[in-house]
Amino acid sequence: MDEIVERLSAIAILHYERRSHQTHVPTQEEVLCIQEIATQVFRPPTSDASSQPEPPLLLAPSAAFREFEELVWGLNRNMDVYEKHDLLDKAMDEIPIQELHEKAEQLSAQSHKNHSSLAFEDALAEPLVQWFKHTYMRWINSFPCPICSGPTTVIGATPPTPEERVGRANRVELHKCQTPNCGGLHRFPRYNDPAMLMKTREGRCGEWANLFTLFLRAVGLRARYIWNREDHVWNEYFSPTEQRWVHIDSCEAARDKPTLYERGWGKKMSYIFAFSVEGALDVSRGYTLNWPAMEERRNWVPIDELQRVMQSITSTRRASLSSNQRAHLEAEDRVENARLQRGPDWTPSPEQGRQSGSTEWTHRRGEAG
Repeated sequence: MDEIVERLSAIAILHYERRSHQTHVPTQEEVLCIQEIATQVFRPPTSDASSQPEPPLLLAPSAAFREFEELVWGLNRNMDVYEKHDLLDKAMDEIPIQELHEKAEQLSAQSHKNHSSLAFEDALAEPLVQWFKHTYMRWINSFPCPICSGPTTVIGATPPTPEERVGRANRVELHKCQTPNCGGLHRFPRYNDPAMLMKTREGRCGEWANLFTLFLRAVGLRARYIWNREDHVWNEYFSPTEQRWVHIDSCEAARDKPTLYERGWGKKMSYIFAFSVEGALDVSRGYTLNWPAMEERRNWVPIDELQRVMQSITSTRRASLSSNQRAHLEAEDRVENARLQRGPDWTPSPEQGRQSGSTEWTHRRGEAG
């Protein structure tokens, strides 16, 4: 029997590695757990008929899976923030809605003359993202010294103060003056509260995509928050006319350019997730023209576990909807899944390297194209 247990243990370990899509050297604790499962399978029946079978022992989730699950459920919870009426009202106070509507009507009318038929929602998204980038928000590379106004550089992070935590700052960058004998310091709280961001109106891609999600909702567009594992975030909005989700990046003032990151920035991506109040979805295939290469980089979590968690988020989100509403969203899902399988359309026009951020920063991140 010991030989059978050893063989079963070896098979179980091999199966565990294959499900993880990566070479995994089990810890002593995992090996003992697997051997115990094998022993349970081949344990002779007990003579006590009243005894109950012991429950099977299961391997604990991997650290990578726990990281993934905590991340996506956290991003999912964030989507409720953008539905708060007080925040939406504040956003509308910030947005020059009449000016944007006029520009949208002009764009839509011009597109009809050019036989491209840009719908109003798409025509509205265009001036909104242009205004947000060029007028409303300020991109932060570094700060002037608060003492001598000289240049500063980031020297690390420091815990947020109670006041900074009110704005949901989880970390604070510390910028130190480079001028000799000055030593001035500037704190840069990385706020997550859209209400605070409407006051500071500054940040990098995290702050920009966060607040732009709220602004998309405020002007009446269905919005998604898009998370990329290679350290970037952006948005999508739903086009009722085209019946699809459209890429939009407020940092770059780019609309409907899903291959921007791969072709323009030269970014080698692996996981791209979409979150909305209607659910969560792995949309990675919609942002690459080279799916086989991307697929090779996707070794974070097993695909079946990824899909299970995303479907769980979606089911939870839609549990309170009517059967007609769920059926409508499921029909949209089928269309989108078919579109994702095809991947994005290739266009001959060149894509630019990253425009937001300093030249040094974009080169260091490998996003200059």
